[in-house]
Amino acid sequence: MVSEHDAALLNRFYEALNGADVEAALELCGREVEVYMSPEIVAEVAPRGHREVGEYLRGWFDSWHVYQPEPEGFVAAGDQVVALVHLRARGKGRRFDIEEEVADVFEVDDGKISKLRMYVQRDQALDQA
Repeated sequence: MVSEHDAALLNRFYEALNGADVEAALELCGREVEVYMSPEIVAEVAPRGHREVGEYLRGWFDSWHVYQPEPEGFVAAGDQVVALVHLRARGKGRRFDIEEEVADVFEVDDGKISKLRMYVQRDQALDQA
């Protein structure tokens, strides 16, 4: 079972993402936060720490006209939490909307997000957690 604290923390994180509020998102993360992306999402070195993750998030938001991840539920997986997310998005310069059921896997340490892995496919996230 996901703790109330972790669920509230992750809900606040998604609220910050929905508002493209990088600073609010970073406040919920530990100083050495790590973000891992599936090769299906992006093929680059994963950012680590507030500075790199902040730069990554700013670039990410700059590439989207609409980016709205809405958590539908959280699943405990050992010391990790899988967020089941309904994503609505539209890239800048694109004419079509994306609507997908995706998942993110979090680790929370000392009340802060320490690791985040983003997955395009929910079953892959649940298998990896």
